[in-house]
Amino acid sequence: MSASHAERCCALQALFQFDLGGGPGDSDLLARSFRARASESRPSDPTQWECDFPPEAVDGGMTLARAAWDSRADADRDVTALAPEWPTNRQASVDRNILRIGYWEVVHGGVPAPLAINGAVELAKVYSTERSYAFINAILDRIAISRAEQQAPGDRVA
Repeated sequence: MSASHAERCCALQALFQFDLGGGPGDSDLLARSFRARASESRPSDPTQWECDFPPEAVDGGMTLARAAWDSRADADRDVTALAPEWPTNRQASVDRNILRIGYWEVVHGGVPAPLAINGAVELAKVYSTERSYAFINAILDRIAISRAEQQAPGDRVA
């Protein structure tokens, strides 16, 4: 099942915290904090919201964040292999964590690759630079193609 955009936004914010703190730590405390902020009254203009996901997105977002964090070593290794000039330690934390979410959804989450890639690109368009989404799209597309080739080697045309 695919994560919603709101769950991906929550997961990204959680992964950013995990990255800063060296791991999930007390992720239950973080989830409670997210629920409290998401429950605060919001301005009528959604672009002015400080918290961009509703309380009901927290559980799914935190589950996605923990899963992406647990597979980060594989994600970082594969991303670095595809973009050696931009290893994960040189990437902005936002981009690195968007890639980790997209990677997990493509490789482990059972999400159709186009849907997972589109979800990651949408996060990049909201949270990152103007050019980051193209980089993220290209890396996740190459990961998806590689996975498809590994899963169906007899189906490839020589």
